[in-house]
Amino acid sequence: VSTPIAPSPVPTPGLAKRMKKSKQPLQVTKDLGRWKPADDLLLINAVLQTNDLTSVHLGVKFSCRFNLREIQERWYALLYDPIISKLACQAMRQLHPEAIAAIQSKVLFSKAEEQLLGKVGSSSQPTLDTFQELLHKHPDVFYPSRTAKALQLH
Repeated sequence: VSTPIAPSPVPTPGLAKRMKKSKQPLQVTKDLGRWKPADDLLLINAVLQTNDLTSVHLGVKFSCRFNLREIQERWYALLYDPIISKLACQAMRQLHPEAIAAIQSKVLFSKAEEQLLGKVGSSSQPTLDTFQELLHKHPDVFYPSRTAKALQLH
């Protein structure tokens, strides 16, 4: 009596490729080319600031025009899809430090930041020192890369 040969646990390469392709929804693979690493970084920072995808949709200028649903889907993919998340993180790590600084300068203001800035009287022609003092007094409120000049211009 001969013992049957157990099937190999590793499927053939062609079959594995087909299985991997079919696991990803078509929409996600379509968006891979549209979402740039800079867009992902901007999305992440903007959501961390505002906690509101609608505000991000209305207030952030991405490399191309994304509708609210696309932004929601990308945010969800970054959080919960390990493949998309890993690829996006790898791509964001490749961004040049100057590009990162430029992206961080575009991050939306949080409600707490807006409230503090609202207390500065616009009729009094506030100086850069006024905004520098505001940054110094409230480092926990303001986004780390905010400058006095950025606050004054806002």
